[in-house]
Amino acid sequence: MIEGFRIVDAHCHPIAENVDSLVNRYGSPVNSKDFFSEMRSFGLDFCCGSVIKSIPSPQDFSEFAACNEAGFQLEKEYPEFYQTGIRINPLFKKESVAEIEKYHKAGVTWIGELVPYMSGYRSYSSPEMLEILAVARDLGMTVNIHTIEDDDIDKLMANLPDLKVIAAHPGDCSQLIAHIEMLKRHKNLYWDISGTGLFRWGMLRYMVEQCGAEK
Repeated sequence: MIEGFRIVDAHCHPIAENVDSLVNRYGSPVNSKDFFSEMRSFGLDFCCGSVIKSIPSPQDFSEFAACNEAGFQLEKEYPEFYQTGIRINPLFKKESVAEIEKYHKAGVTWIGELVPYMSGYRSYSSPEMLEILAVARDLGMTVNIHTIEDDDIDKLMANLPDLKVIAAHPGDCSQLIAHIEMLKRHKNLYWDISGTGLFRWGMLRYMVEQCGAEK
């Protein structure tokens, strides 16, 4: 806790019981209680969930639905500290729309982090994905996406300019400059500063100076 500020981690990969979670392959923490205890020890006031499990070759939507339910159970268990993010998939358009509507009614406002290579698809701007994300836009939900191809993100924002999108990982050097220009082009695109680039001296200050702290 820093007086006057609420410190939020908008990109964590939580451990969920009975799910082969991403983050516990190295030994510790090994369960959700230890995971959230460790997150609190860093001085965080709140965190938002992301991918729990990689599903690179899905046969149907069932594994995504199971991960969504696991994340939602964590939110109910830690309501003062954790907000879940649900996953959708353009390979399963009908199921994804139903999932968005279901969890929106339950109070969930966050979709993602969406990571195509962990979910068996390639594009955020395919007709199927745009149809799904139009539902999220109409419900006022926020979408967190993993940065892969800048042109694809541009197409997404051009097609759905009123969708609130937070792109993860600013990148390094030339990537960062391109991403700053992308932020300037799209009023509802924001940046999730997790991951690559943060080790560059002055990077975060430069992004704020170029795009504004609100971005």
